[in-house]
Amino acid sequence: MNTRTFCLISVAAISLAACKKSELMTTPPPAKPPAASSDANGASASADAASQDAAEPASPQATMLAMAYSLGLAVPADQVRPLMESHQEACERAGTDQCQVMAASADAEHGDRATASLTLRATPAWMRVFRDRAEADARDLGGKVEVAGTEGDDLSTQITDTDAAQQARAAERARLTELMQRRTKNLGDTLQVEQEITRVQGEMDQASSALAAMQTRIAMDTVTISYESTAMALPEGDAAPLAAAAHGFLGNVFAVLAGLLTVVSFVLPFALVAAPIAWLIRRRKPAPVRAVAADQQGAAQ
Repeated sequence: MNTRTFCLISVAAISLAACKKSELMTTPPPAKPPAASSDANGASASADAASQDAAEPASPQATMLAMAYSLGLAVPADQVRPLMESHQEACERAGTDQCQVMAASADAEHGDRATASLTLRATPAWMRVFRDRAEADARDLGGKVEVAGTEGDDLSTQITDTDAAQQARAAERARLTELMQRRTKNLGDTLQVEQEITRVQGEMDQASSALAAMQTRIAMDTVTISYESTAMALPEGDAAPLAAAAHGFLGNVFAVLAGLLTVVSFVLPFALVAAPIAWLIRRRKPAPVRAVAADQQGAAQ
């Protein structure tokens, strides 16, 4: 073998080795497993979202309370009606957007006994100031606060249920309206669908009124104030039962006398009618037999 041939073989061997090395270096990485189908991907995404929602705590529902307050004020008898009227005027001056008078009444004064009542509905801010002022007014007049109560009515569930029911009725009305448009040729079906739409609309109107009333109760607080004279207030302390009995002594005596007079008023008419009848019967009654025999014996002698 000559030198030229040997060189050619060597070059060919080197070229072949270089090609194999390049193939090994450019070999692609092993293929990944096939991806799941689009449906599987959607289901997996939904499952992940559901698990994420379940992991996150639900936001607490806002509490919607309708607040109602009660006040019992004891003041001198001659100040019961003026105090009630001053509180009513304060509400009226504030305007209906701040305060509304729901009811007001005052009984006539009878000596040291007088009563009155007032019911207001107002915004929470105005109500807070008014309650403090009403208690201060009673103390300034030499009276006291006998009752101070607070009551809250949670309307959250009712309002939520009413909203959900309204949405369901709205969807039902939309379906009925679409159904009526499709059946314009059949008069009987159209009238029946119209009746159903009217029924659903009536239920929606009633629910809307109830919802508005509940929202008004939440937006405005209510207070009921009872006024009475200090003479009618219950005494306090260990001697309270004795003082209460002494305070009601004359009243109890007059109550018993009133009951007796009432009984006499029922019995007297019967007595006036029965007395003359009894007198007439007594006069017409025949003389006793013994008296007649005595008369006959006296005549024989």
